[in-house]
Amino acid sequence: MRNSNIELLRIVSMVLIAMFHFSVHGTWPEGGPLASDTAVEMLSFGGKIGVNCFVLITGYFMVHGHLKVQSLLRIALQTWFYSFAILAIFAIAQPDLITPDRLRKAVTPITSGEYWFITCYLALMVTSPFLNVLYRHLTDDGRRRLMIIGFVVLSAIPTITIYNPIGSDLVWFFYLYLMGGWLRDRPLWTRRGNACALAAGVLFVWASMAAIGWAQRAFGFDYVLPDYFIWQYMVPTFAASLGLFSLFAEWKMPPIRWVNTAAKGALGVYLIHDNPIMRAWLWPHLVWVYALGPAAILAMGVLSGIVVYAVGTAIDLARIRLLERPIMGWIRGHWGVLMLEADAISNCTQPPNSHPLC
Repeated sequence: MRNSNIELLRIVSMVLIAMFHFSVHGTWPEGGPLASDTAVEMLSFGGKIGVNCFVLITGYFMVHGHLKVQSLLRIALQTWFYSFAILAIFAIAQPDLITPDRLRKAVTPITSGEYWFITCYLALMVTSPFLNVLYRHLTDDGRRRLMIIGFVVLSAIPTITIYNPIGSDLVWFFYLYLMGGWLRDRPLWTRRGNACALAAGVLFVWASMAAIGWAQRAFGFDYVLPDYFIWQYMVPTFAASLGLFSLFAEWKMPPIRWVNTAAKGALGVYLIHDNPIMRAWLWPHLVWVYALGPAAILAMGVLSGIVVYAVGTAIDLARIRLLERPIMGWIRGHWGVLMLEADAISNCTQPPNSHPLC
């Protein structure tokens, strides 16, 4: 049985990501009122919290689990399906949106970076057996030191100095994956501490957006942009991510069928709405809300996130029922034994001398 508290976090995280895309991919006018520009910036904050939570969830469940080749295959097939399907639809409906660069990325969506998250996430999944070995062989004190060193190098230094010594989303995913497992074994804060971390992170970033935006207009300040603190490895965003994740992880929620069902479409929602061709069509349709002021911008951003999730989930659940289940059933029927052997090798579950990586 799925944990409905974690499944609800998947839904919330994807809604936050859709709101982020509403903010950063909208064709907003330049030189508008400060309040309206700040409202647009405020909607961007939750996206990177959502990304962090997705990776923390993966580590939370997988650091003590096993990689399944079937899971990798399912994500790859899902990615190819949406990339090719959206390309075909717009090739007929609005071919002017298909630029040579978008066409190239659509044909090779995993390796081209069409979906940066998928590229990093699949690399994380492939690497997860090695991360699991590292985690299991560390003492509790060793894990604590690893988390502290990772925080200093990957989060604190980039936040304070505007210099990222690693500069890799994949390395950040490795750290979050291990952090997710560590939080399952040893919660970081109390419930009140988690709520404070979430609130403090959100309020700090929102306040910084308003302050930096004002300083830009008043003094020509150009050292950092108003959205400087929103990126996933920045201390305020990281703290807010840990707070939100831990609040949901500790929530004793009974199984709720609709939550568990709706959460199945989370990845599909991402693949549909953040496809480069789709977002070039989608978000410019909502730019009219800018003229209505900051309250309308915030309301439309939240509503857009919810609607995008609802529509995307409906589409993806239909895909799962009509395509994924029959195809995966056929694959298991023909290559099930081979996939089980691949699982055993990748996770080193055979006798130690049976494979050089074990």
